[in-house]
Amino acid sequence: MIDALLDIAVDLTKDLSAQDRYQRLLGAVRRVLPCDASVLLKYENDLLVPVAIDGLSTDTLGRRFDPRQHPRFQQIIASEQPVRFPADSELPDPYDGLVLGHEGNLEVHACMGCALYVDQQLLGILTLDGLTPGMFDGVDDQTMSAFSALAAAAMRSALLIEWLEQQARHKNLLAQELVSEALKRDGGELIGKSAEMQHLNKELELVAASDLSVLIGGETGVGKELVARTIHLLSSRLDQPLVHINCAALPESLAESELFGHSKGSFTGATSDRDGKFELADGGTLFLDEIGELSPLLQAKMLRVLQNGEVQRVGSDKTRHVDVRILAATNRDLKEDVENGHFRRDLYHRLSVFPVEVPPLRYRHGDIPLLAGYFAEKMRLKLGLKSLRIAPEALSQMGAYSWPGNVRELEHVISRASLRARSEQRRGIATIESRHCDLIDGGQVQPIISRSTRDIEPDASPEPETPADTAMNDALADFQRNLISERLAANNQNWSQAAKSLGMDRGNLHRMAKRLGLKSVTSRP
Repeated sequence: MIDALLDIAVDLTKDLSAQDRYQRLLGAVRRVLPCDASVLLKYENDLLVPVAIDGLSTDTLGRRFDPRQHPRFQQIIASEQPVRFPADSELPDPYDGLVLGHEGNLEVHACMGCALYVDQQLLGILTLDGLTPGMFDGVDDQTMSAFSALAAAAMRSALLIEWLEQQARHKNLLAQELVSEALKRDGGELIGKSAEMQHLNKELELVAASDLSVLIGGETGVGKELVARTIHLLSSRLDQPLVHINCAALPESLAESELFGHSKGSFTGATSDRDGKFELADGGTLFLDEIGELSPLLQAKMLRVLQNGEVQRVGSDKTRHVDVRILAATNRDLKEDVENGHFRRDLYHRLSVFPVEVPPLRYRHGDIPLLAGYFAEKMRLKLGLKSLRIAPEALSQMGAYSWPGNVRELEHVISRASLRARSEQRRGIATIESRHCDLIDGGQVQPIISRSTRDIEPDASPEPETPADTAMNDALADFQRNLISERLAANNQNWSQAAKSLGMDRGNLHRMAKRLGLKSVTSRP
């Protein structure tokens, strides 16, 4: 025990990342207090967020626990001493069904936890769980209290480092807290620890501090709106409005009025003056979703506003100055649209001062379990379940799927699977199995492609395909070319209608056609 305590004390003086500090702390605890599972949770925005786990499934890190929904957590937080729960306790355990190495819904039987306080401020909690009743009966309170005090000191040290890093990046801790609260309130946060997401987060932090226009690209369902909201909340405009407008949903007859406003009597139905989206966003941020769908006329008027910061209402000869930061998003290849004459070059350069590409889910290695856990916990609360676990086979299947619909598709898959799993639940505990996920219908499961494979250097030597692989890939490509060509012909070369008939997003269809060599013979409308 003395060695473990010394390790924790020494770690307090080391230059470690917060994640390393948390994980080393948990390792020291388990050396002295053997158990089947242990979790260190940080208290943040009224939620308990797992920051280090041992013995639980990976998706636990993506979950967010509301203490008000978990009586055991409430008791731990309310007690100044370590809390032991009897094996026959009727209180639901948040980790039931999440312990590694066990099939089915195997409940945890021995539970112990302590709150981590510093100067009466709750920093988090430490929990130990075991499958053997009475496992912690021999642990005296003095030992646990010593670990609790050092754990609280280690967490305070990690939090202080995080705070200083945030100060250096944003120079405003209060803004950071408001960001977290706003993300939680609006129902979303950027979940993921992959290299791609770390790069994206750095890009967002960099550009958020400026007023540069940002063009957010990425496939359908990757979370472009969430990225826009994050940029706004990290910026100095966070206490000003973030106005969202979907350009694809603007009726041509009302689009100009929606964007720039109108004066009373300017057209039938204009019974009063009305502010447009630019005026509503004055001082804040305007998010133009699906910007590639704007008509040529509106593109010209949009450019004028971006050039001089002045808007003119429909039916008025007066101009109004607005101070608006522009964030735009698209799943189309706007560079290609510019070359084809479908999007104004000058407007494109005004919008893409700082382009940001949101990575598709198939490139985000390691993020799928975290996202799955996050969505599963949301569904557990909605369905009123004590526990909703994800079977390892289901997580493995999700990891092998190509996710054409990206994060949005994953959320929908988890939602449907949760409903199916609930119909088979026992005592409020449900497990999402592979059969609940519907990921192999139509042969859609495909290996995830890594960036290293996708962006392979010319002189690299990838493993050659076998003749059987080549024949299969050629046959699949021929089938896709023929099917797309048939649907285009059936829809008078209208890409939107062809994509709709195939059940695809238009941007994804264009990318597939380009990869198959169809774009060289078929021009875009």
